[in-house]
Amino acid sequence: MSSAQTTQSKVAILTPVYNGEAYLRETLRSVQAQTYPNLVHVVIDNASTDGTADILTEFANGPVPLITVRHSSLIAQMENWNSAIKAIPPDTDWFRLLCADDTIHPDAIEKTVMLGETDPEVGFVGCKRDINGAIHDPLWPKDQTIFDGKHALRRFFENKGMIMGPHILVRTAAIMPDTPFYDLVENAADTDAALRVLTKWKMGFVHEHLAFTRIHDTTVTELEVSPLKLHLFDWYLFLHRYADMAFGPSKGKAMKARYRRHYVRRLVNLRRHDRCGQKIWDTHAKRLKRLGGEIRPMDMISATVDKGMIHAGLREDWYAYPW
Repeated sequence: MSSAQTTQSKVAILTPVYNGEAYLRETLRSVQAQTYPNLVHVVIDNASTDGTADILTEFANGPVPLITVRHSSLIAQMENWNSAIKAIPPDTDWFRLLCADDTIHPDAIEKTVMLGETDPEVGFVGCKRDINGAIHDPLWPKDQTIFDGKHALRRFFENKGMIMGPHILVRTAAIMPDTPFYDLVENAADTDAALRVLTKWKMGFVHEHLAFTRIHDTTVTELEVSPLKLHLFDWYLFLHRYADMAFGPSKGKAMKARYRRHYVRRLVNLRRHDRCGQKIWDTHAKRLKRLGGEIRPMDMISATVDKGMIHAGLREDWYAYPW
């Protein structure tokens, strides 16, 4: 028996699903195959109209207890994700989101719990993941497995450490009371939740490929994020919320201003040249207004002047992602 098994912390895997019959069996099988013993699988059926309910019945008596909750009517995606948080059994020590089209390796829970239990200040544990057959380098130093929260935030914003929001094991104590764990209105709610945890907790990282993410035509990424370039807004939101914590008020303010100039230039170019340009502009403008960050004429001037100064070698361009 491994050291992770002797710990016996209780873990809940959370799977919100809506019409997931195409891939749900594969997801459920990956949970039933876990080597970690003290595990439950909580599946929230968001009023599916396909064969989801029948598939869940097939797995009702598996070795990993299956807890199912079904909404009588369809609710918004992030409301459904937060309803999964509310369904976590009260004696649970760790939880992990697992989307209904993703899978995890049989030892994924065992290895991430094992690392998390080495330090009571670790708020979540990440791992390498396969995205449609490609394993990406997450950039975290391979000789280190525990990272201070502020240090991890800085590496994230400096493009020196990737945080895979859909594939982290989270300590239940890191859930803030009276605050939705997943942002109710933003699409990158999983990454945002991870960054929020880092403001108070450490991060663990297992340098092994333990998870698989499937990108297909019906994912939110393919339907909304990519066509509308929402990753650009996500980065603005993350900086708006966490840059000061990561770098301090002075450097955080400078970084936010630098990115805003880059962001405005990107939006202007997209409005001019992308076939969905006006829709992209309108979508971002609406989201920025919600944050109190409307695009004003002075922003356009500042972004244009900034471009000239970059070309003249008087300023550095925005670095790396998001381009």
